[in-house]
Amino acid sequence: MRPEIQALRAIAVVTVVVFHYWPHLITGGYVGVDVFFAISGFLITAHLVREVDRTAKLSLPAFWARRARRILPAALLVLLFCSAATYLVAPLNLWEQFFAEIRASTLYVENWNLAAQAVDYLGAENRPSPVQHYWSLSVEEQFYIVWPVLILIAIVVARRGSEQLRRRSIAAMLITLTAASLIYSILETAADPAAAFFITPTRVWEFGAGGILALAAAAGGRPALRAGASWLGVAAILIASFCFSTETPFPGAAALLPILGTLAVIWAGAPQLRWAPLGWMKLRAVQWVGDNSYSIYLWHWPLLILAPFVLLGALTTPIKIALLALTLILAGLTKRFVEDPLRTGPLLARGRPRKTFIFALAATALVLLAGFAAIAHLNERQAQDRRATARLLASGEPCLGAAARDPHNQPCINPKLRLSVYPSPATARELVIPRDGTEANKSPLCRDGLKLIGLLEICSLGVPADRAKREIVAIGDSHARRWRPGLNLVASKLGWKISSIVRRGCPLSSYLTGTAVEIRGCRQWQRQLVEWLDQNPKIDTLIMAQSSGTGRNPDSFDNRVRGYEERLRDLPRTIRQVVVLRDNPRAGPGTLDCVERAIAASKPAGPACAIERSVALIPDALALAASNVNQSNIDVIDLTEFYCGPRRCLAVVGGVLIHSDKHHQTELWNLTLAPFMLRELEAKTLLSR
Repeated sequence: MRPEIQALRAIAVVTVVVFHYWPHLITGGYVGVDVFFAISGFLITAHLVREVDRTAKLSLPAFWARRARRILPAALLVLLFCSAATYLVAPLNLWEQFFAEIRASTLYVENWNLAAQAVDYLGAENRPSPVQHYWSLSVEEQFYIVWPVLILIAIVVARRGSEQLRRRSIAAMLITLTAASLIYSILETAADPAAAFFITPTRVWEFGAGGILALAAAAGGRPALRAGASWLGVAAILIASFCFSTETPFPGAAALLPILGTLAVIWAGAPQLRWAPLGWMKLRAVQWVGDNSYSIYLWHWPLLILAPFVLLGALTTPIKIALLALTLILAGLTKRFVEDPLRTGPLLARGRPRKTFIFALAATALVLLAGFAAIAHLNERQAQDRRATARLLASGEPCLGAAARDPHNQPCINPKLRLSVYPSPATARELVIPRDGTEANKSPLCRDGLKLIGLLEICSLGVPADRAKREIVAIGDSHARRWRPGLNLVASKLGWKISSIVRRGCPLSSYLTGTAVEIRGCRQWQRQLVEWLDQNPKIDTLIMAQSSGTGRNPDSFDNRVRGYEERLRDLPRTIRQVVVLRDNPRAGPGTLDCVERAIAASKPAGPACAIERSVALIPDALALAASNVNQSNIDVIDLTEFYCGPRRCLAVVGGVLIHSDKHHQTELWNLTLAPFMLRELEAKTLLSR
C-alpha cells in the first residue's frame, strides 16, 4: 500500500475522531470524511480501470464480493454491538430512533435517513445515535454499487474500440458526472444545507475527483515539485480542518479545499527528498493508524455515544482519553481477527462470489433480526403504556397533570399518582391523544384531516363550521401544534371552530433567519396566510404560539422582538383580538433518561428530574413583543406556574410527563392544561368581546 495514502487515511480518521470528541479543538474535522471519499474514488477507479485494461471487461459480482469482504464484516460486527448495547443500556425512549438508524445503517441508507430527519420537525430533535456515523459508509456503499455499473456502461459504449477509446469513454463519463454533482452540491448546499450534507448526489463529485486522478497520467514532475505539492495538499486538509466549522456551508464549494488537498498528496506520491513529507508519513504509528483507520472510525463513535448511559454522567477528558484507548484496542482486534481473515482468508476469498453473498446476507439478516426483536419488545411496552394512559384518562383521577398545581385548589395531592408517569418517555413523542379521551389510538385531532390551501396546512379543531358560535385561527410552529389537544377541548366546550395552521421555522414576524430559500418560502407563507384571513372575515381572533428558541443571543432576541412587534401592529383589520400563549419551559437533554431511571428506582420523577427555572424558562420574544405593543386587544396567557415553582421546573406533574423531548410538551400534559387555558381566556374577557 502506498505510504502517502495510508498517511492520508491517518490524517482523515484523526481529524474526524478529535472533532467528535473535542469539537472545539478541530472545528472542521468533519472534512476527514471527504478525504476518505476522494481516496476511495481514486483506488476503486484505478482498480476497475486496470481490470478493464487487462481483460477488456468487468466482473461486477467479483468486484462486489471483494467490497463486501472488505466492508461488511467489521461494519456488521459494530452494528451488532450497537444493537446489544442499545438493548442493555440505552433508555427506552431512544430505542425506536436508535434501532431505526441501526436498521438504516445495516441496509446502507443511513445518509438518506438522516437527511429526512434534518427536514422533519420531529426528527430534527433526535439525539445522536451510536450509528449516526454510518451515513458516510452508506454513501460509500452506494458508490460501490453504482460506480462499476457506470464504468461498465462506458465500456459497452466503446466496446468495439481500442483501450485508449475505452479510457476516453470512461473519462468522459467521470468528468460529466463529477461536474454535474459538483454543481448540484453547490446549489443544494445553498438551498438546504442540512440535507445536502448527507445525500449522495452532493458527494458523488468527491469520488469522481479521485476517479479522474486515477485516469490521469502518474506523477511525472520533478521530485521537488511533487514534494511541494504534497506539503500543500496536507496543508489544505489541515486548513479546512481547523478553519471550517459547523457554520461553514458544506459540502458545496468549500469541500474543494480538502478534496484538492487530498488529490495533491496522491498525485505527488512518495518523492524521495529529505524535506518531503514522506519521512513522517512512513512512521510506524502513522501507518498503523492509516491501516486501522476503518475500524477506528467504526468504533470511536458508538463508544462516545453509549458511554454516558453506562456512567450516568457527562464525559470528562480522562474518560474520553480512556475511550480513545479502548477504540484503538478494539480497532486493532477487529482488524486482526475479523477484517483480515474474512477479506483475504480461505473461508471466503477463495470461493466464488456467491459464497460471499450468502455469508453477507446471513450476517445482515442476523443484525436486522436483533433489531426487530428489540422493537417488538418496545412495541409491547408502548402498547401497555397506551392502555394504561387510556384507563387513566377515563378514570377521572383528581389532581391529574396540571390540576395538581392549580393555584385555586391547593394543596391538590393524589397519592395514587406519586410514582406515576403517563405517558412513559418511550411513547412521549407520539401524537396519539384521542378525541374523547376514552381510548388511546392514532386518530388525528384534525376534524377533517389536514386541508392544504397553497402553503397553508389547516387543521380544524372543535365543532364544524355550520355549528360554530365563533371561528378562530391559531398559528405558530411545532410548539403550536402541541397546543392542539388543549385548544380542541376548549373549542369543543365553547362551540368554537379553531383553524390551526403551523409551519416550522416560520414565525409571523418581519425578522426571519435561515437560508435564502427558507426565508423566501416563509414570506410566501406569510402572504398566503394574510390572504386567507382576508378571505375569511368571520375569523376575528388570532391565537399565536411560537418556540422561544434559545433566547441567549441579546442581539438576535431584540431583533425577534421588533419583528413580532411589526407584524402585531400590521395584522389584517378583520383580526380584532390576539392571544399569545407564552412558550413552555425547556427540559434538559437528559430529562427523559432521568425520568426512566426514576421510574425504575421507584422515585417521584417530577422533583428528581427537575431543572433550574433560570435554565428552563427561556425569554419569549413573542410574549414580550405582545406586551410592548400594549394594545387592549392583545393579551398574553402565561401558564408557567403549572410547570415551575419559584426555583425549579418539574419533569412530571400530577402523574403526567410534561416534555416529549427537550422543548416540546406531551399532548397529554397539554390536555390537562386546557381547563386553565379556558380560565385564562375568561379572566381576560376574551369570551365576551
